[in-house]
Amino acid sequence: MSAQKSVRPWFNRHLFLGVAALLLLALPAGTVVAAGDNKEAVAKVIRLNKEARQFFDATEFSLAEKSLKKALEIGEAASLGNHAVMAGTHGNLAVLYASGLKNEDQAIFHFKKALDLQPQYVPSTGTDSPEVKELFERAKSEMEVATPAPSPEASEPPAPPQGPLRCPAASTATAGSSLKLRCVAEGSLSATEVTVFFRAGESSPFKSRKMPADAALDGTPGWSTQLPPEATKGEQLSLYFQARNKRGKVVASVGSVVEPVVVDIRRADQGAGAASRAVRDEAEGEGETEGGPLKDSGYWWLGLGVGIGYGYAGSSGPEVYKKEVLKYTPGVAWAKAAQITPEVGYFLTPSLSLSLQGRIQYIPKAGNPTAPAAVAFLGRLLYFTSGKTVRFYGSGILGGGQGFRLYVEGLKRTNGRSPVNDTVLGGPVVVGIGGGMAIGLSDSWSWILEINGLAGVPDFSMVADINTGVRLRL
Repeated sequence: MSAQKSVRPWFNRHLFLGVAALLLLALPAGTVVAAGDNKEAVAKVIRLNKEARQFFDATEFSLAEKSLKKALEIGEAASLGNHAVMAGTHGNLAVLYASGLKNEDQAIFHFKKALDLQPQYVPSTGTDSPEVKELFERAKSEMEVATPAPSPEASEPPAPPQGPLRCPAASTATAGSSLKLRCVAEGSLSATEVTVFFRAGESSPFKSRKMPADAALDGTPGWSTQLPPEATKGEQLSLYFQARNKRGKVVASVGSVVEPVVVDIRRADQGAGAASRAVRDEAEGEGETEGGPLKDSGYWWLGLGVGIGYGYAGSSGPEVYKKEVLKYTPGVAWAKAAQITPEVGYFLTPSLSLSLQGRIQYIPKAGNPTAPAAVAFLGRLLYFTSGKTVRFYGSGILGGGQGFRLYVEGLKRTNGRSPVNDTVLGGPVVVGIGGGMAIGLSDSWSWILEINGLAGVPDFSMVADINTGVRLRL
């Protein structure tokens, strides 16, 4: 069994269960710095530990070491003292040196630091890493006999060669799960965007996805994204990455079409490790849980739809023939013939999106001088449920413009003249609610079916729009 496979479950349990246990044990003793005074620093330290775990899983041990050392610097600058997260960070460094970088002196040093900060510190139970057990016991026994701890500078591991772009990826992934990817820049890489190219299996073509900027806490340029479950449907996932400058020129790459980075895909029931990863991802709020949404946000989308409307023509009455109609009675009517609904939106969170939708209604004149159209712009706040392929959503709507119009036919006129058709206005302010469903057709395209209930004021009328169309993720 490789070091990566044998140590990873222990490292993950140590990161989340160990730190949590230390917090619970340390608080009653009254030795922890008040969390309220250092919430921001504690949050940064925890995030860097999570980042280190991701690098550790991808066997990018030098990047994991960098994240953990940065976490210690932040903690020391914030005077966290013997806060449990500091002991946990030293413990994680010890695991990294014991199992990844193979530096026994450093591992023992950091185990001692963890024990010095929190005497009750112990690695999590159930570890299947003999070297971690052995080095922890050595550190503990040396502290009991008061042997001086070795200097951390005594044997610094040699830095591995660094490329201008680092994009560590896990060696394995579970079939049907989303996969989180992250790239970081090394040195003075002049990149403004990074794109990941991915292919499920060996016969399908490569797809691409831009990775939104996601700088590390120390300001190092970074980019991250999460691939959808469709990317892990084959036996292997092939990846390569390209960084481009503002002129669109490729300035760095990881892998290529000919020699991609390969991630092995295994079924969810292959080994206990898959179950432990599923529990870990759920605890972090990352990845795709069964029936859960793709945890992705911070991207734009475009939509285009067409629909029809039917509603209540209010008491404001006909617009053109108001003075000639013998008697007008409010009632139901069509908003014919149809409306077109272009839209642009942005996902604030995986579940919440803001959008601006246009409602461009075409109205046939049928020989009468009625209004030919009604144009309104609607701001929408959309909330999406979880789901892999189908996601339902609800929306709140507020907007205005010309509002909307309902088409009323056969209005009787005074003096016995022939009946006419006319429009009844709702608006110009429009408020409403809506709902619908988005059906994923591919990584980028979705089919949309929705219904919106709109009310126009101060000229009161109501309409129910049924729209269908497509949505493109940018």
